[in-house]
Amino acid sequence: MKLYQSDLSPYASRCRIQIYAKGIDDIEMCDPPGGISTDEFKEINPSGKIPALEVDGLVLGEAQIICEYLEDKYPSPSLRPNGDLEKACARLLCQVADLYILGPLFVLLPHMNPADRNQAIVDEQSALLTTNFAMLERYLTSAGYDGGGYAVGEQLSLADCALVPALFVAVSVLPAFGMAEPLAATPTVARYWQAIQKDEHCGRVLVEMTTALKARMGGA
Repeated sequence: MKLYQSDLSPYASRCRIQIYAKGIDDIEMCDPPGGISTDEFKEINPSGKIPALEVDGLVLGEAQIICEYLEDKYPSPSLRPNGDLEKACARLLCQVADLYILGPLFVLLPHMNPADRNQAIVDEQSALLTTNFAMLERYLTSAGYDGGGYAVGEQLSLADCALVPALFVAVSVLPAFGMAEPLAATPTVARYWQAIQKDEHCGRVLVEMTTALKARMGGA
């Protein structure tokens, strides 16, 4: 199998946390040929996006689909919580990470440079993120999060795989838009963010993302 990815992509990072946690050693990690959205890479994955997992000549796109496939193919150790309701809570948190955290963040990213940013867009998306962090706060609480290491239950789950890279992007990027402490108004999310970094697999991917971000910013 071959995973087309980059260390900085939060969607690819989600897959890497799962791969490391499950000890999968037969997946080759590689850059997308030609780069993201190029015609060359679209010959492999029609969307031109990462991650994309090539399996026996078939290519799976979308992080959630890849994670579900890997969970089915490598069921142990399981990253699905016990209980139907807990599984549903984990899926919900994955959606929150993808749609409500990363969604607005990717709208903001083209406006990093203050010299040519659209302040109206920045204000709109920053306000939306404040609302969405409050939403995440409530969903974490309703999922039973009590300040421990993991979002749902007492062990790493697919919810953590999705939330960790999303929160990394948030805390790394938002200070540039005037949100010095993006999680300050959501103490439950802030506690979770501090606790989950102690997990060895999440910590490993956070180091990879940090290194890639420094390289992108010219600091490596």
